[in-house]
Amino acid sequence: MKKRLNILFITLILTAVLAACSSDADNEGDNNGTDDKVSEDMSPEDFEGDLDIWTFFGDVELMAERFEEKYPNVNVNVEVFPGDQYQTKLMNAINSNTDVPDIFDLERSYMGKFINQEFVADLTELGADELVEDYIPYVKELGMGEDGSVRAISDHASPGAFWYHRDLAEEYLGTDDPEEVSEMVSDWDSIIELGQQVQDDSNGEVHLISHFGDVYNTEKNNPELWLEDNSLVIDDQWNEIFENMKSIRDLGIDAKLGYHSGGWGDALNEGGVIMFANPAWASFMVGNEDGEAEGKYGLAETPSGYYEGGTYRAMFNGSDNKALAYEFIKFIAGEEWQQYNLEETGNMPALQSLYEENADSFTHEFFGDQKVLETYYELLMDIPANRATENNNDISTLWYDATSEAIDKGQSYNDAMESFKASVQNNYPEIEVE
Repeated sequence: MKKRLNILFITLILTAVLAACSSDADNEGDNNGTDDKVSEDMSPEDFEGDLDIWTFFGDVELMAERFEEKYPNVNVNVEVFPGDQYQTKLMNAINSNTDVPDIFDLERSYMGKFINQEFVADLTELGADELVEDYIPYVKELGMGEDGSVRAISDHASPGAFWYHRDLAEEYLGTDDPEEVSEMVSDWDSIIELGQQVQDDSNGEVHLISHFGDVYNTEKNNPELWLEDNSLVIDDQWNEIFENMKSIRDLGIDAKLGYHSGGWGDALNEGGVIMFANPAWASFMVGNEDGEAEGKYGLAETPSGYYEGGTYRAMFNGSDNKALAYEFIKFIAGEEWQQYNLEETGNMPALQSLYEENADSFTHEFFGDQKVLETYYELLMDIPANRATENNNDISTLWYDATSEAIDKGQSYNDAMESFKASVQNNYPEIEVE
């Protein structure tokens, strides 16, 4: 009996401690909410202290350097973790409430699993709606929570387009002019017809595109989202995407070089393939020793606007440093940093205003004198603006895995869908699949 009373006593003590911890956490969240708004009269010199940021993206160190230059009394501590370890490291810190950074980065592919959690601060309460008012619509929407509040902000857009070898375009398409090439590849029927022409003219030695996966990459954002009331819904557009992928393979139009494979990289740098669906941030994949890649490529519009990747910044709701953390997020969302980032790294801005301001002046060394911002802006404004969801990106990947395997085996769309549905059900038993 005494033993049972001791257990009951310990249970009551633990309950009281947990209740106290919960109360403290709730109060902490309240104290770091709207009360942390910063006076507009404060200058950068008025801010002081340390700011901790976790990321998987090395370029954040450059952001920190620029921020410290403008805010001389602030020290920004950036910890960069390997991408394959980052989510685990972050969640362990949050779950244990130990050494959680004030700001943490989220990658586009998994951010939907994070931004609606209570540990992510509501940036709208701090005035963030104004920061993203002029943003590219898809970039803004991805950072919104289910309740319509701003939960994460990116400093860039990640548009994709066709990068094409100018010498091969001139030889096999009859022109290397970006507007003329864009017109020639404005839809997939035209691309398939043009690809057959290239096949014939080169005796099969040169291919128009690297892989049928370019169809998926450029069109995957257009169909409706996969889930409705937790049931799987397969938009008819996926059938059209599959048929275009299959035609490209069956007619020998692609070089069968997997995206970012070694052969794909060789073709991007050395030729054998005319064009590649590639994101704007992919210039690091191009060798440019002694300027060999200067003016080597042209940029053409893909049939649909699309994006690839993207890094967002969120704030820890339990941070006791919210005012300074928000000042950093405000800095990277502003024109000063995004203009610098465009000029220094070639990363496309998230602010629409910078496309107009730089449209007639910005060039990239790989694209010669082509004014690439106009092309990217047109494609960016064509991208559907959807909020990040928990599973949509992963389910799209399951669809691609099932359909690409079916195409390699010569199977039909119905065969691919049977495999896809089984894969969804296996990975997400809670989803209703008919």
